[in-house]
Amino acid sequence: MSKLKRLQIFIDHDVIIRHFLYSNAFSELEKHYDVQYVFPIYEKRVTVDVDSLGLNSIVTIPVNNSRQAKLRTLSKVQTFVAARRKKTYKFVTDTWKVLYRKERTLFRDFYSWMWVMSLPGIFQIYRNKTIKDAAGYPQMEKVIDDFSPDIIIHPSVLDGVFIYDLTVLSQKKHIPFIVLMNSWDNTSSRALIPSPPDYLGAWGEQTKQHAIDFLGMRPNQIQIIGAPQFDVYRQPPSKSRKEICQLIQISEDKKLILYAGSSLTIHEIKNLKILDATIETGVLRNCHVIYRPHPWRALKEEQENFYSINWKHVSIDPFMKAYYHSPKSFEGSKVHLTNYMDTHNILSAIDLFICNATTMILEAVLHNKPVVCIITADEIKDKPLLRVILDSIYYKEFLEKLNIPRCRNIQDLFELCRNLLKQNSSKRHQKYTSANIDFFVDPQKDAYRDKLLHYVNRVIKNNNL
Repeated sequence: MSKLKRLQIFIDHDVIIRHFLYSNAFSELEKHYDVQYVFPIYEKRVTVDVDSLGLNSIVTIPVNNSRQAKLRTLSKVQTFVAARRKKTYKFVTDTWKVLYRKERTLFRDFYSWMWVMSLPGIFQIYRNKTIKDAAGYPQMEKVIDDFSPDIIIHPSVLDGVFIYDLTVLSQKKHIPFIVLMNSWDNTSSRALIPSPPDYLGAWGEQTKQHAIDFLGMRPNQIQIIGAPQFDVYRQPPSKSRKEICQLIQISEDKKLILYAGSSLTIHEIKNLKILDATIETGVLRNCHVIYRPHPWRALKEEQENFYSINWKHVSIDPFMKAYYHSPKSFEGSKVHLTNYMDTHNILSAIDLFICNATTMILEAVLHNKPVVCIITADEIKDKPLLRVILDSIYYKEFLEKLNIPRCRNIQDLFELCRNLLKQNSSKRHQKYTSANIDFFVDPQKDAYRDKLLHYVNRVIKNNNL
């Protein structure tokens, strides 16, 4: 009997645990390979007790936060260099401008400092010095040498505490390196890596093309395998629409509008109050709004508490009450891990989805629900990052290809809602959505775990391992 091939899987964030481990993305690999999991000793990124995950082989390694910060800054500066060659990178550098214009260094704001460091000649000196000062990651190298993997796998946002060194060490040791993308913007706005991995598991045609454009990867290095967290959407909901209506104590004949909050928490309560009043006056008839707060929301000081308001036609998502009471701003950088079946239940029950800028817009489309993207001029003024998101290549492609309307003024929202509620029952709308969604995420005909097993098997075969 031949010896099992060894796979070493590096996981560096709670959200990766949520999307990959909680969805059993590696269960088929564990049946066919000797698998070891590596986690960082870094409580801000991994707050889950890894011993509770039921994994057979676990190793933890320390993280040098100062070193990682320098490497991440180098990767950001590298996007300025890339922006001079490719216009597609401009929205990435625009992001840094919004985020870092007010963050001061010794002589200037951080954005300007990064721009200076990216200049020809200066960049090479800065890059060489940063890499020299980083001086390797001996703890990671020892873990790799001790296990001697045939393949290294890293589910990632293409940023984080592991990806830089995994790219370097996998090349040094001639070990095939597979990165599995975590979210739809990773291959464009989050591609903070010194050089591309050997292989990438992409969500769909969009992210495959972005990996070619932004990471410089070849098409034969990329395999479209979808998103593991969406596998649950292949199953029937665990709660019916009737049960959802019973949970929020409303009549089942109501049209359900889901208003999804954002991590940016812009004008949510204000917009909900306007929707509530609009339903009360009959402008929107026989409707009820379900408010779903973002699990990582950061509080705005001036925003009213949801429970301090006497709502007539608005209820909070019954699965998200605990998250509303414990926002990220109360608990440092803790990431709350919501249940995707709860999301599936709500999205299956609703008639219309309203949001500003969130991945959940893609999930609503996967459920064939009409969508309104509401980002007003006032919200952009309060949160300039929203303008950057609107201008980003991944978001613009999504709104344009699926013909999703953007509401620029809260007063325009009601007519959009009326039209889209009528459209919800249209077979034409559902066919249109189904015909275009494959561009963004691979259709869930086969489970992610099975597609990943086939992909790894192919990499093993192609490398004669």
